[in-house]
Amino acid sequence: MVADFFTNTWLLWVLLSVAGFLFWRSRSSQYFHYVLNRYLLALMTLLIVSGIVFSLMEVLPGDCAEKYIAYKNTQGEIITQADIAAERSRMGLDRSLVVRWSSWITDLTLRGDLGFSCAKRQSVNIALGDRFWMSFGFCIAGLVFAYLIAVPFGILSAYMINKPWLDTNPQHSQKQRLINSLGLSFNKLLDLKLRVISYLGLALPNFLLALSIILLYVFAGEPVPTGLFSDQWSNEPWFAESGFQYAKLTDFLSHIWLPIFVIGWAATALQLQTVRALVVDESNKLYVDAARARGVHGMSLWAGYPVRHSISPLFNSIGFDFQRVFNDLPIVAVVIGLTDSAALLIEALAMTNDQEMAAAILFLVALVVISMNFITDIVLAAIDPRVRKSVLG
Repeated sequence: MVADFFTNTWLLWVLLSVAGFLFWRSRSSQYFHYVLNRYLLALMTLLIVSGIVFSLMEVLPGDCAEKYIAYKNTQGEIITQADIAAERSRMGLDRSLVVRWSSWITDLTLRGDLGFSCAKRQSVNIALGDRFWMSFGFCIAGLVFAYLIAVPFGILSAYMINKPWLDTNPQHSQKQRLINSLGLSFNKLLDLKLRVISYLGLALPNFLLALSIILLYVFAGEPVPTGLFSDQWSNEPWFAESGFQYAKLTDFLSHIWLPIFVIGWAATALQLQTVRALVVDESNKLYVDAARARGVHGMSLWAGYPVRHSISPLFNSIGFDFQRVFNDLPIVAVVIGLTDSAALLIEALAMTNDQEMAAAILFLVALVVISMNFITDIVLAAIDPRVRKSVLG
């Protein structure tokens, strides 16, 4: 009995154990006192978000019972109003919003149960399966792709903003001026191209980019890399009698780059502009002029001062960047033919009116965003002296 009790309420005990550990450490540590406050604030935010998400699902016209009855009606069955009322009662939709939300949040808090999908006729946990982790992987890969491009080239763009196209220093020899001018011109052209690309990334919708890439493949007469696998490998196992099938991995990689590139497109453009603005703003501050007066020049000056102090705000925005990328994923998933949780969200909202499925997916996205913000806050408070001084006094 005791084992069953703990098994059915495992998530609650995990949350309480984390809170208890932080409270014990906070008695002798101001830093852990800050972490405890952020932890409790994150839990309270999740509770409020769950109520908002669950309430928004009620705004949708109709409910899952009507959708299910309508489907049975298309199969030739004669449906009465009593049948609709009985189906709504069986699904628990005749209860008040507060009662249903309380039941949902209780099951979620005690054992991580996301509810029952009336469209899939099974638990949301089972219906989602690995789909949410697939979406999570797409978003993280898209963010990594965006940051790997935006951070170094954003710094380069900020470094080149006030640089001339040609070296006109009379103290340099003609050969040295020619070599320096070639380097300056190349970097300025690269900066110009990146800025044009970033403007296109902000102006061009992701789904339009996906459609353009698909059309290019069609016009070239090549197989379109939609979905996760080609028809040849979609039903093949990863491991055969001969061992791991590297051909399936190659096929997977030939398809997976498209959603990562498409959802990372706008994030790259936005982060490129953000990094450039942050570094330029830091480079105009007095401490950079003081370092320059002490004889620090070139990339040593940039890496040690404006770039170093521009990373913290960028690091702190990872959670919001994840949310922005996920917002672009549903329509991209429909265009590319993915079957992740983003596509399932579109199905739940637009076709089946599956409130609990949609609420669960939206709640999981909010959970990831709030968790990332929580982690970045406590990490920055630990490693950045400026943040530590501001939050810990």
